[in-house]
Amino acid sequence: MASGIEEILRGVRIADVKPESASPVSPSTTLGEVYRLLDEGSRGAVVVCEGDRIVGIFTERDVLYRTSLEGIDLDTPISELMTRDPESVPVTTRLADAVRAMTEGGFRHLPLDDGDGCCAGILTSRDVLRFLADHFSEAVLNLPPRLHQRMRRPEGG
Repeated sequence: MASGIEEILRGVRIADVKPESASPVSPSTTLGEVYRLLDEGSRGAVVVCEGDRIVGIFTERDVLYRTSLEGIDLDTPISELMTRDPESVPVTTRLADAVRAMTEGGFRHLPLDDGDGCCAGILTSRDVLRFLADHFSEAVLNLPPRLHQRMRRPEGG
């Protein structure tokens, strides 16, 4: 099955996966507003843009690592807390290359650009997993509860 996954990932572009729209925020957006957007949209990240240009990203990990223990004021501009100049890839990138970038960088959210640095969305690990589950639904649905589990006897009647 691994070679089938690799072939599909190499043959598909990010745009074919239909990733989340980014709903970018400006650098002056407050932390409180970003919290609201993350909560209402059930999102794990927001892309920060000046105009159309990607200048940062703020993720649920940033909530944990940069704000939760610091007592940061909710009126703080997100520009003070975001990860600046995040890695991004064009939406025309092969899915395999995007997954590699996410794996090597330890990202669960990868900003997408239109090839000219303008925000075109965000690829999430959830998008990738949903895509794989859709293409390998039989294999996914037939997995045991624990990946390396072996059944002592066949189930069913």
